[in-house]
Amino acid sequence: MREDAIEREIEGMLGLRERREKDSDLYKIANEVFDRTTKETLAYLHRRGKIEALHGVISTGKEANVFAGVDAEGNRIAIKIYRTYTTEFRRIWEYLAADPRVGYLPKDMRKLVFVWTRREFKNLRRAIKYAVRVPEPVIFRNNVLVMEFIGDELPAPRIKDVERSLEPSDFEELYDFTMGVIERLWKRGDMVHGDLSEYNILLHERPVVIDWSQATVRRNRMSVELLKRDLRNVINYFGRKGVDVDDFDDKFRELVGV
Repeated sequence: MREDAIEREIEGMLGLRERREKDSDLYKIANEVFDRTTKETLAYLHRRGKIEALHGVISTGKEANVFAGVDAEGNRIAIKIYRTYTTEFRRIWEYLAADPRVGYLPKDMRKLVFVWTRREFKNLRRAIKYAVRVPEPVIFRNNVLVMEFIGDELPAPRIKDVERSLEPSDFEELYDFTMGVIERLWKRGDMVHGDLSEYNILLHERPVVIDWSQATVRRNRMSVELLKRDLRNVINYFGRKGVDVDDFDDKFRELVGV
């Protein structure tokens, strides 16, 4: 597909009907993130009907940006686009190298990001299998992951975003939910999230756990440390909110059986 045709397709997805719209925050962020590989991937998904339009930015980060959008049938979707060149190279490499599910690792950063994207897609599917509420993955290609949009007109907030409006009983329920996720993943799914915190749980009807890029299986030599990280994050946060939390050492021994 010719480059000028891809550019027109991307501009159509971004809703850039007039020249002045290119001053929008959406265009500026997209222009920073969308290299040629990303544009070709978005154009491919657009032709497949998986992405009809991008409507706004949900979140930005060092590794990836997440956009709100719609598919060809008008369904709301979230589109996570990993940067093909990132300062997080060493961290990504270490996580992938330790994961027994991952075979040969390419030395090219762009291709490594493709492996990282595929891994998150598989992690989401595995979490669903073990009854953890996550954004349902739709499709991935290269560095782009299309998922269920969590929210109504606006994206659902994280616990951290609305903590001041929560009651003590809300924190108690959320603590029970989050510890239940840790236990269910570890005991039934042989899996650990690895970055579970108030920043990665959305509140929409019922809590939804997001950001599964670093999640892995128990066979991973890093899994125990990641489990400890999740337990510390959750116990420390909810303890500060007045919840009667578990003792870290007792809970860790209960899960790992030592």
